[in-house]
Amino acid sequence: MNTILVPTDGSVPAEKALDLALDLAEMRGADIKVLHVLLRDKEPDELLRLPELAVADEHVAEELAALAGEPETPHSAEELMAERGAPDRPVSEDLLRSIGEHVLNRATIRASARGVTAQALPLGDGTAAEAIASAADTEGVDTIVMGTRGLRQIEAVAFGSVSQQVCRLVKCTCVAVH
Repeated sequence: MNTILVPTDGSVPAEKALDLALDLAEMRGADIKVLHVLLRDKEPDELLRLPELAVADEHVAEELAALAGEPETPHSAEELMAERGAPDRPVSEDLLRSIGEHVLNRATIRASARGVTAQALPLGDGTAAEAIASAADTEGVDTIVMGTRGLRQIEAVAFGSVSQQVCRLVKCTCVAVH
């Protein structure tokens, strides 16, 4: 175990996965790489549940709260079929990037507090499982440690969790933390 990828959406299960990855890195002298995939499919009220989001940027929580209070955008049947899980109140890319940078920054600070250096990878985009698998391949990681349930809990029931999808897509060791 030389290089560990820790995909994180900033949720409590993702933080547990980071803690385990840091334990493994300390024991094995492994490098940690942290990845966040933009949460394009999340509603503003879901994003407001991220830990310590209020300190990310003084305007992030305010903007999300304002979006959460707006009326839902109606979707046609064709739109629903084409974009499964599209939010009713879409969040701007700039705001999603701010959230992603916050999540990565928190992860690297937690690693540093434990004496482990964690490299934050560039923000991922697209389908979470595919972005994680691509980063694992590009970065040459030999282990992925990730939470089993994060902010994507609802769709996991019907379509399988991101961690299950990642395990099917990659050839390296996968550790799912509950």
